[in-house]
Amino acid sequence: MSFVLSKLFWVFFSPANILVLLLLLGVFLASARRNSWQSVGHKICFDVALLFFLIAVFPVGDWMLTPLENLFPASKPDHVDGIILLGGDEKPLLSEKRGQPVVFDSLHRYVEFTRLAKEYPQAKLVFSGGSGRLAPEAKLKDAEVAKRELASMSAPVDHIIFEDASRNTRENATKSAEIVKPTPQQNWLLVTSAWHMPRSMAVFRKAGWNVYPMPAGYMTGGDLVLKPQLDIEDHLKKMTIAMHEYYGLIAYRLLGYTDMLWPQ
Repeated sequence: MSFVLSKLFWVFFSPANILVLLLLLGVFLASARRNSWQSVGHKICFDVALLFFLIAVFPVGDWMLTPLENLFPASKPDHVDGIILLGGDEKPLLSEKRGQPVVFDSLHRYVEFTRLAKEYPQAKLVFSGGSGRLAPEAKLKDAEVAKRELASMSAPVDHIIFEDASRNTRENATKSAEIVKPTPQQNWLLVTSAWHMPRSMAVFRKAGWNVYPMPAGYMTGGDLVLKPQLDIEDHLKKMTIAMHEYYGLIAYRLLGYTDMLWPQ
């Protein structure tokens, strides 16, 4: 149930959708017959336009992403027992239609995982990811797309365990644990996007994994700087990613999937 509710929540509370819904509300009220409603509608439209302008000019997304990306720098123990790669942006339907694996922003994770797999040839290798969609349209699962992409990168796919039933980060941790059965004495490298690492580290630790962060695909330089630039597409994209993670951190703590709101 929490999985379905999270998807419905995101439909209405993602930054872009909130702004669009508020704008529609403002237009509706501005066209009403009552002067008081018109006044409220005009104010809402003005406020939304101002928010769009501020997001377009100031790097709000960078300011929100930087704390997430800075929290867990890469850390490797002396001995590595396993490496786990989290799926994220695989596109099964496009992969079926185009006849080749389409992974979009997850590519950086694959590159890092493949590099680490070659650096630690004796380590156990795991990919975790089924489908995070409410109604999957493709026959392929994310894990199959990942297998094809990793094979094209010369990763040792015959030695990789592909977990294909998880739908979110919490299930990545629990369902992979059911297969691998990690022990507290084992050292695992966790590969995911840098901005996704805090929630991932917290939930994997809660599920019994002894994990070390290996972040990939940084989107910020790590410094909080004020550099106005008119680029609403980039700023809104980063803001959306960051808000998704902050929502996730709050929800996972409330549901008991993690031990603390802001992992350390």
